[in-house]
Parts: sequence; structure tokens; C-alpha cells
Amino acid sequence: MKSRHIELVNAILQTGSLSAAARLLDIAQPSATRSLQQAERALGYALFERRAGRLQPTEEMLHLAPVIRQAFMGLDDARRTALNLRTRQQATLRVGVALSLAGALPQAFETMVQQHGELRCEFSTGHYGTLVQWLLMHEIDVGVAIEAPPHAALLFQELGTRRLVCAARPELLGKYRHARQIEAAALSTMPLIEVVTTDPVGALVASYARRYSWPYPARLAVKTHQIALDLAAHGLGVAVVDDLSASRYAGELLILPIEPVAPLTVQAMMLRTRPASVAAEHFVDCYRQAMQTAS
Repeated sequence: MKSRHIELVNAILQTGSLSAAARLLDIAQPSATRSLQQAERALGYALFERRAGRLQPTEEMLHLAPVIRQAFMGLDDARRTALNLRTRQQATLRVGVALSLAGALPQAFETMVQQHGELRCEFSTGHYGTLVQWLLMHEIDVGVAIEAPPHAALLFQELGTRRLVCAARPELLGKYRHARQIEAAALSTMPLIEVVTTDPVGALVASYARRYSWPYPARLAVKTHQIALDLAAHGLGVAVVDDLSASRYAGELLILPIEPVAPLTVQAMMLRTRPASVAAEHFVDCYRQAMQTAS
């Protein structure tokens, strides 16, 4: 099937009618009809049949539909990448970071603009897999992640390490309210807020929970560190998160480093095949400094 056939069939699957698919693709309905007929002739079987005024996929189309959708996504990705390469401006730096690492962005940006006053920055957040996809599609210039696994297409620079902390209202920490750190085993008797994630921080928390018999599954479970910290600020439990995420609540919560320490490495990621710009390299240095200040 040709690319225009894939686009049309995908549009019909979305809209359920040939006329609506033609409007979606901004083509005339007679052209859409001819294109569908050409695709069906090339394949040797019908893809749709009309029922109750709508086009319903045939049995063959139902088997073909997942492949059509995947092929359409590939076409869409190719167009987006081509557009990003054509419209990329040297005066814009695009950075994607893991959500838990966003706390260092303001200081990093403030430091950057002192030397790159005309530079425009675009910041976004995403999980590791999303950041890698954005890099490969040239949608960002730099990605920042925790414990990023190796990738053949990427270069990595270590920016520093983070660690786990517990964050809570002092009254929930009992005898540890005046302490400077807390043993992981002590959290087994505390009302923990469980952060259910599959990222490296979540994996480390889960390993601590198993090793030190933390009360998981907890009565209160959330999907992000931000929500866990918000709930902790309301006195609803003890959040176990990375220290950079917790640092934004230093004025509201008592934050205690958890012992023993298991360092979490933070890395900058850039495309191996594309030389880093001066602005990108400077951002990496500024972000590293911001992380050190937040420690």
C-alpha cells in the first residue's frame, strides 16, 4: 500500500465514513473514493463494507488495522522529524527533563541567561523513553534523566547524584523530628505515602520497601512525587522521594536523608550523531551547578 492509501484507510478507521475521512485529509470525496478503490484492487480484497450508513471494516481489515495504525504513526513521526530539522533555530535551546529533576531548571536558566541573554529556551518533562524519542526525532536538544540506561544513539554526561529522603510534617516523625537523618528501617512503622512508579527512583524505593519491611501496599498511594509531597505537606503521611524533588518543600516539611545511601546518578543525554551546540554544553554546566546548589 502507498502512503496515501495508508493515510486514507487510517482516516476511515477514525471517522467511520469516506466523506468524513476526506474532510479530515482535506481532499475531495471523489479522490478519496478512487484512492480507496485503488488500495482494494492492489490488495485483492475489500477493506470496508457499508452498514447502516457507515463504512464498517471487513474481517481482512480488522486483521490489517493494527499494522495500518503503526505504519501511519511511522509516517507521522517522519513528517515531524523532517519539520523539526527544517524549522530548528540556533537561537532556541530545547530541553527535556524527568519530572523529578525539574526543580533545578529555574536556577540553571537564570545562570544561562547571564551569558546567553538572547537565547530562547523551551523546557518540557517526560519519562526516559519519551525523552529518548524526542531526542531521536530532534524535538529536544538535551535530555536529563536519572539512571538512564545505555543507548547506542546517545552520548551521556554525568551531572551528579541524588539520594532518597523522607519528607513529612515534624509531628509524624516522632523521635526523629530533631534528627539529621533517618534509618530506612525506622520507616517501617510510619504512615508512608506510596509512590507507584516504574522509574529508577520508584524502583529504588521499592527495593528499600522490600528490604526494610515498609508497610507497602500503603493505605495512600499516588503516581507522582509531586502529589506525594503535597499530601505530606497536609500532614497525611510520610513521602519517600529523591532529595531534589523534596527540596522545593524545605520550608513546609522536615526533610531527612535516608540511610544507608544508594546514590542515583543524573545524566544529560544528547545525540551521538549531532555535535552539541555551545548553548547546549553551557546548559549542561549550568544544570550541574544548580544541582550542586540544591544538595
